[in-house]
Amino acid sequence: MTSTVPQGVAPSALARALDAFTAELGAAAVISDPAELRQFRDPYTYSESDEFDAVAAVMPTDVEQVQAIVRIAGEHGVPLWTFSQGRNNTYGGPAPRMRGSVLVNLRGMNRVLEVDTDLAYAVVEPGVRWFDLFDALQAAGGDLWPSIPDLGWGSVVGNSLEYGIGYTPYGDHARNVCGLEVVLPDGSLLRTGMGAMAGNAAFHTYPHSFGPSFDGLFHQSNLGIVTRMGWWVMRRPEAYAACWARFRGYDTLGEVVDVLRGLMLDRTVENHPLFNRGVDVDEQGNFHLDPDGEGWSARFALYGRESLVDAQYAIVQEALQAVPGVEVARRTFAGDDLTGPANHDERVQRGVPDMDLLDPRMLPYGEVTGHLDFSPIGPAKGEAVVRLEKLVRSVYARQGRQYVNGLYLSPRSALHISTTFFDPRNEQQTAAVYAGYTELLEEVAAIGYAPYRTNLQHMDQVADRFGFADHAQRRLAERIKDALDPAGILAPGKSGVWPAHLRTPRS
Repeated sequence: MTSTVPQGVAPSALARALDAFTAELGAAAVISDPAELRQFRDPYTYSESDEFDAVAAVMPTDVEQVQAIVRIAGEHGVPLWTFSQGRNNTYGGPAPRMRGSVLVNLRGMNRVLEVDTDLAYAVVEPGVRWFDLFDALQAAGGDLWPSIPDLGWGSVVGNSLEYGIGYTPYGDHARNVCGLEVVLPDGSLLRTGMGAMAGNAAFHTYPHSFGPSFDGLFHQSNLGIVTRMGWWVMRRPEAYAACWARFRGYDTLGEVVDVLRGLMLDRTVENHPLFNRGVDVDEQGNFHLDPDGEGWSARFALYGRESLVDAQYAIVQEALQAVPGVEVARRTFAGDDLTGPANHDERVQRGVPDMDLLDPRMLPYGEVTGHLDFSPIGPAKGEAVVRLEKLVRSVYARQGRQYVNGLYLSPRSALHISTTFFDPRNEQQTAAVYAGYTELLEEVAAIGYAPYRTNLQHMDQVADRFGFADHAQRRLAERIKDALDPAGILAPGKSGVWPAHLRTPRS
């Protein structure tokens, strides 16, 4: 037993819950030793802090065990915090928002349950990583591609439920979700959409339901534990062109954004371009640091029959090179070519996962390097993009920190991601980075922007920014939480939604 007892829970109740978890799962599947639990801490908070420590971790391997865990937690009033792989460290990794929670570690539920090559979907458990999904699609013949984020070790389910992004035409991962199996806070089992009918053949092919559709309730929420997900994937194209543009200056950035937005809206470009400042790109598509930090690059891709890719590229080249100072180039590969795409940018747009961006040799403090991402989202208009980029860059300059950014473009929205690297062993440095995030949050909120996702420390502060009609959205979330989970068992504080007994009184 550790001393990390959750708020409002008697030590005797916690002890009884841990005994019941052990009886249900076996001793090997229940961890309560503080030394072993360190592997589940937030790796990017101050390394000596216990603010987000868990009291135990349980490791189910099937949905029946998840149901039993939830029922036991409800019986004893013990809060749970669920993670699939828990690898997105900039947002807290596997650590709980509420200190002393029991972690539900779903890494052992790691089966790809189905691959349908005719209808282009897979069915996965929450422990399935991008590497696992890629391997399963290859084993099924290689006719299907996944969309993937920049790091391959994360969970398909976890990333999609957190509105994660990738770089193929299927890069809005939440939109790929079709049909969930969910354990509710009372331990009962729900299947959403067409899956609400036993044996319905359209469970993972039709994304809606008869009557209300509930899939969205389980994105970034604490209303259930997803144990199965249908996920749409992309048919392999005949050809794939990895393209990039390079240019200089904010004025040109705004024009390039507007041109690419038009090309995305008319579906000439169907994937999601990524912009970076302070980098250059060579003829092999490799990116390098730009000496004066004022250069920009934008990577994007084209897919389809070879003749179509050639025609699309001619349209893109003409449109972008009409902007003074913009250079455009490409490298084209056959759709079944796994070795030709040689660098990370070419691979990630082709759905081949890797871990290149966590190469310790590229990070300022080696393997222990922490990074905190700030990710506000706004409209995909050049003028708006430039305004927010300049604002965020000015705050970094005022704080004396390096501005490392990325800009992820959708047809109608632009996700601005900036990263701060720091040493989480240094308490003062770590505290300054999180304080700097608070300042960034206040600055962008003043002009009507907010992050789409945030770290554990800032969940309440970000939720506070969504204040329309006296925080009507959060109040609705709290009413649903109170109805489904009156004991407040699942993920207290997730996305700023707390159970009634832990809410801070608000005027």
